[in-house]
Amino acid sequence: MAQVAFFLDTRRIRSADLRAVDAGNPGIGGTEYMFFLVAAHLARTHQVSMYVTAAGNHPPGIRCVVVHDMREAAVAIRSAGEEILILRDSEVLPNQALLKSMQLRVLVWAHNFSSRKTLKACARLPLIARYLCVSREQHERLRDENVFRKSDYIFNAVVTRAYPTAPRPPTQDNVCYMGSLVKGKGFHVLARYWGDIVRAVPTARLHVVGSRRLYSERAALGPLGLASPRYERQFARYVTEHGRLRDDIVFHGILGADKWRLLREAKVAVTNPTGAGETFCISAAEFGLLGVPVVTRNAGGPIDVVENGVSGILFDDERELPDAVVGLLTDENRRAEMGRHALARVRSRFDIEVVIEKWHKTIAEILVGTKVSDRASSKT
Repeated sequence: MAQVAFFLDTRRIRSADLRAVDAGNPGIGGTEYMFFLVAAHLARTHQVSMYVTAAGNHPPGIRCVVVHDMREAAVAIRSAGEEILILRDSEVLPNQALLKSMQLRVLVWAHNFSSRKTLKACARLPLIARYLCVSREQHERLRDENVFRKSDYIFNAVVTRAYPTAPRPPTQDNVCYMGSLVKGKGFHVLARYWGDIVRAVPTARLHVVGSRRLYSERAALGPLGLASPRYERQFARYVTEHGRLRDDIVFHGILGADKWRLLREAKVAVTNPTGAGETFCISAAEFGLLGVPVVTRNAGGPIDVVENGVSGILFDDERELPDAVVGLLTDENRRAEMGRHALARVRSRFDIEVVIEKWHKTIAEILVGTKVSDRASSKT
């Protein structure tokens, strides 16, 4: 039984209840949720410790240790005799000297696109055994980097049994956006074209799930109570009329694990229309599990999650967004067929039981010292 340690800064999600982690994301960032979900499932077969920076309600089966920072965690990790440490790529540069002195193997789990400086550090530090991406598209971008020789990918996961097995056909022309209301997640793009969508389908309604506070519980909000004051100014004119929020847009804020009850009412979903920074797009997978086709940018991780023209629509130019949404709202047969393909795709590729087997294999390889290059050469 391997001793596996995770380090995660949890100060911004200290109030989140993760005890029923399999029930779904309780309303925190996807990265933080994935750390706890994977840790909980690895704990079935390994001894798992989570070194966190704030006490909280964490999944059973995980030994949680509250530390002040990575330096304090390193002392506790050494004392506990941990064999593998899993941490975010953002922890590498601030802790390079510390990582050089630690006597264990490290897996860097990159939920975001790393800077060139971080990639070089990961390639250079000998104790970093894996640089792990969350999608094939993210991994492919590393081919010209030195870190590619120790990089691999494992898809992010969803717990399919937490969702209905038979999606209910929606009866209203609902469009749903889910994501943090920060510029990088692109809500302003959808807002800009919402008027065009409503002119084509007057019965359309937009349901927005998310808030700036998805990633930080105490983040300051603008007068609309949705996003930062600066970002609200960027999209406010598209979502308001006469100083009030439009009647055809409903902002639901941050929802917990039972958000699927709302999401399944959508005919079409839109996720990050900019595609910026999307290494996977968990939201697209969650919509797929409910049989809701996704419209999003043809870039990054969503290419792995959404099969263009089959389980959703990937567009290259944002001006294509309104026509894509309108087309699905007005063609029920096409929409329903895409929804069925989306459901099948997510269940077969991204279910936690499928994904965790790849984690088991990766951990086993790291423990015996198998390099990515060794594994590749053994197949030829």
